[in-house]
Amino acid sequence: MGIRHFSAADRDEFIAAARESTGQHHPWLSPPVTDDAYDSYLSRLQEPQRAGFLICELDGGRIAGFVTVNNIVHGVFRCGAIGYGAFARAAGRGLMSEGLRLVLRHAFETLGLHRLEANIQPGNARSLALVERAGFRLEGFSPDFLFIDGAWRDHERWAITCELFTRRDRTGTPAGNTPDRAPAANVAFRRTVPVFRIFDVAKAHEFYVDYLGCAIDWEHRFEPGMPLYTQVSRGGLVLHLSEHHGDATPGSTVHTELTGVRELHAELAAKDYPYLRPGLEHDGFGTCLTLTDPFGNQLRFHEPDPSDRP
Repeated sequence: MGIRHFSAADRDEFIAAARESTGQHHPWLSPPVTDDAYDSYLSRLQEPQRAGFLICELDGGRIAGFVTVNNIVHGVFRCGAIGYGAFARAAGRGLMSEGLRLVLRHAFETLGLHRLEANIQPGNARSLALVERAGFRLEGFSPDFLFIDGAWRDHERWAITCELFTRRDRTGTPAGNTPDRAPAANVAFRRTVPVFRIFDVAKAHEFYVDYLGCAIDWEHRFEPGMPLYTQVSRGGLVLHLSEHHGDATPGSTVHTELTGVRELHAELAAKDYPYLRPGLEHDGFGTCLTLTDPFGNQLRFHEPDPSDRP
């Protein structure tokens, strides 16, 4: 596995690989898939505040993916923001992890940067797993951060510094732990995704997509006609919905803290959903909105009020 800069000679292979990977990339990113788009992309990568790298297999040099470092600022900041994409030919082979590690080393040791950031949509599980493996740490959440696929999308903010990378690269220690405190099994919990049992896909879509405003991130069936397993999300709310027997108990409850519970209530009240008319409740610690899906599962949205704490 190696990295090298983009060139005009890579146009045809890059475009072909990007077209083959459209299903894998959508809706998270849109690499160039035409000659003109690639030439424009290559031109932008020549700007001093950008750097672009192709991840290539050592055996034959085929392009497996790419990483770009954007918005490079030197001086006292010495920071950049990364973007990346793996092609279908590289899926599941660990090539992106190794390629990203090489780009991080180049950015810190050759470009002289101190910090790199990655902004990722909460539903993009593969991308989140990639940066976590690389040693990035979660630093925050940015609502309506980037305009992607026709809408302003929420993003999680992840970052890594030169010191964190150096420790990870040399010792294998996760970025969030020091060697003397690292757990024996090298465990690092990142997030919890609840699973709800569903019995009707159309009803699930009507509630979670049309009413609650979630996006369908991905769907999986072992073969046509088999039960559905899918992920839906809206910002930091990420849920797995399953038709599989035994995956979850109908009538489960998920508690989610948020800001803007009154705005969410007004948004839902304005929709023509005939099966639910929820109200707001005050529980002594904040304001709560409880929704019940068509399968008896409850979603409790709670906005804490610090003044109500005992």
